[in-house]
Amino acid sequence: MATRPDHDLTAQVRPDGYLELYSPRTGRRHRCGPRGTTMWLALQRSDWQPELAADEIAAHLGVDPHSIRCDIHAWLVHFREAGE
Repeated sequence: MATRPDHDLTAQVRPDGYLELYSPRTGRRHRCGPRGTTMWLALQRSDWQPELAADEIAAHLGVDPHSIRCDIHAWLVHFREAGE
């Protein structure tokens, strides 16, 4: 199932490779390291479908997609809870 970010969320990949997310609705900023940045970019490329994003990352890293799916789902839950 596709999971889309809030329409007002801004995302910027900084020169250091870290992703910065900002929600004007909550006033919160989140900074993600390389792993979070990779997940965000893969989600964008896969039209926000976590399973497809996990498959992309797993193929690139040569690992089992199941473990990546678990990571992506946990990451998404974290941000859903932060946005409440």
